[in-house]
Amino acid sequence: MSKPKVLVCQHGARHRYAIPRMLEEAGMLAALYTDSSAHSVVGRAARLLAPVANGPVHRLLQRRIEGIAREKVFSSDHPLLSDLAASLLHPGQTALDAYQRRHRVLSRRMIRWGLHDADIVYAQNDEDYDFLRYAKDAGKTIVIDVNINPLTHRIMEALAQDYPGWGLERYKSTCESAEAAFKRSAALADVLLCPSQWVAEGVKELTPEYADKVRICPYGSSIDYGGRVNRPVPGRILFAGGDAVRKGLPVLAEAAGRLKPKYPELDFRVAGLVAGIVERPECRHLHFLGKLSWERMKEEYLAADVFVLPTYSEGLAGVVVEALAAGCPVITTRRAGIEITSMVDGILIEPGDPDALAGTIEQLYRDRPLRTRLADNTRRLGRDYTPDAWRNRLSEVLNTIGA
Repeated sequence: MSKPKVLVCQHGARHRYAIPRMLEEAGMLAALYTDSSAHSVVGRAARLLAPVANGPVHRLLQRRIEGIAREKVFSSDHPLLSDLAASLLHPGQTALDAYQRRHRVLSRRMIRWGLHDADIVYAQNDEDYDFLRYAKDAGKTIVIDVNINPLTHRIMEALAQDYPGWGLERYKSTCESAEAAFKRSAALADVLLCPSQWVAEGVKELTPEYADKVRICPYGSSIDYGGRVNRPVPGRILFAGGDAVRKGLPVLAEAAGRLKPKYPELDFRVAGLVAGIVERPECRHLHFLGKLSWERMKEEYLAADVFVLPTYSEGLAGVVVEALAAGCPVITTRRAGIEITSMVDGILIEPGDPDALAGTIEQLYRDRPLRTRLADNTRRLGRDYTPDAWRNRLSEVLNTIGA
């Protein structure tokens, strides 16, 4: 039986382009359709600025698409140019307006690129609906990777009153339209591919009529450590992520404030873009590293004593998987989507509980045998999330769908 050909639609460098790269390795990739990258026209021009690159230029240069035949990569700058034009002509646009416009623009480019004899079109959430409609009308199987619980807007809207001034106001006006957009895409999909049970529960609650479309296929690590394992710097606590409140940064800030007077040597390191957060007084005990390169992130995981992500909602948290793959003990919540057995191969706490987070950080810092035992078990759990294990899972699911 021949393998199905899969056309991947992807905005940004999600998982460092691991999904299309894995499908290429499996002989299943028809094409990758994406927005600006290091290989688009703007991206190639940006390389000239590489010696002095920072901010947006640096982030664009990080979008390197490797391991995929160049003729299969279609990268358009039209969404970026549309953003620039809209910022001048419509400065008051909402984030949701910008998001939807960006996907309409790229969908038009995708339709011009065609379907490349694909059997399956693989897209994310409610993205690129116009192109998916076009592909569906052409008889293609539509697989939507639901990369975050679709009730997340609802969760964040409820948190807005607890975190005034943290930028959550946008959820109050976008929750209803975001859920409507997901329902529209779910109706179009043949398969709703969920990376975790947490996401599957959200899909079934929001769209119970499409529960039979749900399949679970966990992500894996997009970092290869080349056989290296975590060698901790005692007291180095690592957090990574850009969506600060959703990922629980205020909870970590509060926990740090309780621990620092007792353990001033603790180093609470925060990797990622958290604009407008650094200056907040409650974050004074956090060590902000900014946006790091993938190589630098690898070193952070390998040196961390503990990785923490007290998240309110994810799909399957890639940063937790990357920490597991490095052999770094993890403190997180069930909503990270990882199948952790608490106090065996990690520690689970409830979302929004700084007392529990502070207590577990202190416990691991003081009880080094417990920390060592969790690290050993973490490495074993991490084998379920290696790039090879992920590729095998994804290939098997898509082969079954395409049969």
